[in-house]
Amino acid sequence: MAIRIWRARQAARERGPVHIHEPLMKRAEALADKSPFLRKVSAEFKANGHISNRQAEAVKKAIARIEAR
Repeated sequence: MAIRIWRARQAARERGPVHIHEPLMKRAEALADKSPFLRKVSAEFKANGHISNRQAEAVKKAIARIEAR
């Protein structure tokens, strides 16, 4: 049992902290087929692991527009 706990903790350390915009980007990935902008930003987030706050605001607006339809 102790080995399982140690391995789980080790895996969590290797992953690093969850990025603040990760939940937002998961929603953007789900809607990426409906927007070229969301597709581009999702690919950038996967490549870099982060997006700027300005990009995050634009993603929120794009998601709101798509969900309002």
